[in-house]
Amino acid sequence: MNFSPGSSTAQKQHVGQQPASFGAKHTPSGSTNAPQTAKAPSPGTGRLSGQGSVPFNLLATLLAAPASSMTVEEAKNLCQIPLPPLCAVCCNFDPYRAPPDHDDSEGPKSWARKEYNIPEGIPVGKISIGKSEDLIESAKRGCFYCSMVFTALGAVSPGWDSEKSFIHIFLAAGLPVCVRLQFGVTSTVVLGKEEMLGLGIELEEGQVMDFVMTVGDPNKPAIDVEIYRPQVPLDQRTVAYSVLEPLVEHVGFAEEIPGHAADEKCFDFIKEKVAHCIKEHKCGRGGPLPFLPDRVVWIEANQGTGIQLVEPKDVRAKYIALSYCWDPVTPDAYLTDASTFNQRKVGMLYVDLPPLIQDIVSCARKLGIEYVWIDRLCIIQDAAEDVHRQTPQMGEIYGNATLTILAPSASSENDRILVDRGTKWQAYGLALDINGIGSLALRFRRRTHPLGKDDTGADYGKACTRAWCWQERLLSGRTIFYTPGALKFECHCHSIWEGFGQDVTGHSWSAKLDDISHYSWTMLVEEYTSRDITPPSDRLPAVEAVMKRIERSQGWAPLWGIWSNMLVESLGWESRESKQIGMHAARMNPGRYAPTWSWASVDGHISYVSARPVEGVGSVGINQVVYDLELRKLNAASGLITVVGHVVLVEVSCRIEVDGLSATEAGEEKKLRYTYEVQGVYADASGPQGFPMKPDVALKPWSGNVNGRHISTVIRVPFGESIPEKSWTADCLCLLVSKSKLRCLVLFLGASLLESGVWERLGMVEGLHPGIFRNSQRQTINIG
Repeated sequence: MNFSPGSSTAQKQHVGQQPASFGAKHTPSGSTNAPQTAKAPSPGTGRLSGQGSVPFNLLATLLAAPASSMTVEEAKNLCQIPLPPLCAVCCNFDPYRAPPDHDDSEGPKSWARKEYNIPEGIPVGKISIGKSEDLIESAKRGCFYCSMVFTALGAVSPGWDSEKSFIHIFLAAGLPVCVRLQFGVTSTVVLGKEEMLGLGIELEEGQVMDFVMTVGDPNKPAIDVEIYRPQVPLDQRTVAYSVLEPLVEHVGFAEEIPGHAADEKCFDFIKEKVAHCIKEHKCGRGGPLPFLPDRVVWIEANQGTGIQLVEPKDVRAKYIALSYCWDPVTPDAYLTDASTFNQRKVGMLYVDLPPLIQDIVSCARKLGIEYVWIDRLCIIQDAAEDVHRQTPQMGEIYGNATLTILAPSASSENDRILVDRGTKWQAYGLALDINGIGSLALRFRRRTHPLGKDDTGADYGKACTRAWCWQERLLSGRTIFYTPGALKFECHCHSIWEGFGQDVTGHSWSAKLDDISHYSWTMLVEEYTSRDITPPSDRLPAVEAVMKRIERSQGWAPLWGIWSNMLVESLGWESRESKQIGMHAARMNPGRYAPTWSWASVDGHISYVSARPVEGVGSVGINQVVYDLELRKLNAASGLITVVGHVVLVEVSCRIEVDGLSATEAGEEKKLRYTYEVQGVYADASGPQGFPMKPDVALKPWSGNVNGRHISTVIRVPFGESIPEKSWTADCLCLLVSKSKLRCLVLFLGASLLESGVWERLGMVEGLHPGIFRNSQRQTINIG
């Protein structure tokens, strides 16, 4: 932003009223090269005027003097620059005057309290700009805050202004300004009390519900940019800095992020955070010097290669555990098996190790830690007995580690993590200049992680999409994440990203086990089942250590992926809907790994959204949920449960329609759309209507003999079998689980083909009127 001085003859000089422009310079962190001007088009310029109390030639000298040469008030009196008028689009980045993003005691937190640990009373704002054209026009009219946003987005996403998009600006005192650009269009539908009552939800008088609808391009994810002030040492600040600072007082500070993950500053970051946690927290279960695992890789061995597999007995020492993704195992894969076990104990050459493990050894040596635990080297991979003995110890191995390194920037052991981070994540300079007399430097960069994702165990790379890594992170006392753009440190007290300002911390996702509730457990199940796992039979083993830790801390009894003391409340899970309407997102497992009432019985992403109260709506009156189903008996070994509840026989239909063609290796194949409905339970003014049903997996009708008895029922399509291609209708049981005055949650059951008198779960629905059970009797039902 450039100022041009005006006349200097009057006692109170008019410094000038000139267009204010931005210089966006690409300055790679750690680079000694001259900054390159970013190709960020400017839509216009802002205008500011100022007045000096001394002649201009003297003013220039005083503005260039050290800030310590006068007080802030003296500096402001020396050169007065009135603040710009409030912009109706960006609110001048002022969280005190922007639309507030309030915290709701019964609903969601504000964006800032969801993301950071910030004191009570800190103002938080969120500005939603439904059409980006409004911000572009504001920048053209002269708002230099809107011009900052335009320039920043143009640098990280050239040409963004030529596409349909909308913008959110997130503000909080003391934090960088975060700008989110989303491609597409958005609109808000407001429903009042009567409309919501039609959906079975009662609002308080005057209360409304906002439903935001977004139509976007899935191939163009949102872009988050943060605008921040760099930390300027006191001895480098000038009087001009004090004069100009009020213009950006609502833009928080942040640190620079090194451009290479092997920079010494990165290792200093890790050392500092780990040392602070060991001294101030109680996150590591093993204390400052934990017992080493049964086997561990010693990287400072006193033999020829310096690296060997050892089996310590009752030895206390610091060690690092690795959490990462495996490539498919090939005959030449570097691991420990029966044929290489003795060789690994003799020694391993650094040059023979996979690239990722080489980098882990390098990290450990830089951090001064002599031992590392890596599953592919410390477990005998082809010895089932050893695998079964080591797997239950994951809680202790990761929980006792001095530090876990999680490597989401590596897709397998054949990728490195100590790499150049690339220009995508590097910062740009944004200079506010006064015609060369003085300047105020701002910076902007693409955020290294999407805003709002940290609270849900965010996806920072491939490792974060794996179920085993999900468990390893929860079990670890301290974790360092090597993400593509920055390091993240997480312990059970807080999380800190490279680039955070001084004393700024975020929440700890791994601390969820320290304050677990049934509600938060269902959220964890959703996160866990969204992760990939191979083979599917590992779905329960990969969560076993987490459930054991909860069992020890809470006294809950684990049972097939849920808790026996909250079994009825846990039955309300559903398979997440496919991204393609009418498709099946989940499928049956290759084997019977769990009873059908458990989410572990299907292979797919699970949700408990229908079993939770609606956010922002009270849970009293007609919205109050009561569980009707009673658990009478359970067999933990077989998974058979006996419940008592209201049951009705209903007709389920599946309408199957051709929805275009899809290309296959054998040519074009019909693409089918499946619509499941419950018949005879719902009617509107036009007569009886089908009510949508949510199947757990693909279903089909079945008729035949079971133990000499003929039955007709509905079953889950077994693994490997073809899904029906013709529409069908069949009867099944509808079991009431819970109800409010106008809505209920039910399960659908079909007869088991394995055991007479036993039923199996088919699907669920929430939203049916409980009146369908008006004439039903409570019955005893066995579910397997």
